[in-house]
Amino acid sequence: MGSGPCLASCGPLLLSYIVGTNKKVAGGLLTYVLFSLARVAVYIILAIGVFFLGRFALEGFLAGLARYLFILGGAFIILLGVLVICGGYGENNTCAFLKRQFLEHDKKSIVLLGVVVAIVPCAPLLAMLSYLGLVSVNWWQSVLGALFFGIGVFISPLLLLSGLGGLIQRWLKGRQAAILNYICGLVMVILGLQLIRGAF
Repeated sequence: MGSGPCLASCGPLLLSYIVGTNKKVAGGLLTYVLFSLARVAVYIILAIGVFFLGRFALEGFLAGLARYLFILGGAFIILLGVLVICGGYGENNTCAFLKRQFLEHDKKSIVLLGVVVAIVPCAPLLAMLSYLGLVSVNWWQSVLGALFFGIGVFISPLLLLSGLGGLIQRWLKGRQAAILNYICGLVMVILGLQLIRGAF
């Protein structure tokens, strides 16, 4: 899954974030690791929920929250995209404050981004949860199943791409780097809008 559906769904968002925030190679890799650990934690929580509540009860609960999760997640991604754009084209006081809060010391933003991506239902995740709901006899089997699914998703070409994304800004100077920041931020805004659109 890490080389197919997960790469296609997470790659554009995560790489735009890494390149747009001018991460170096180590920063790109750290971003990927934090993002992935947040996703694995959500997978484990959902698997435990499936074990104790049952798949249909959990899906019903999440379906009731889905619209709000999509809207809030999309709004957060749009905010990050706008801040990436501001970083490339100068900034006012509000933009500078928000950049400090969300991009400069951004571990909490990366983790939240991982949570947002993990909680939005996708076919592989739903299939894994359905499988665990059927075969798990104990709660720890659900945890192990979700953990190994998460490890499988972690071992992905996106790990290498995240490190390489940190090299891109080294090759660009001045106006080229600002244009790339704008493009990366715009991609994030579009992905956030698509997520909000999914709520309706």
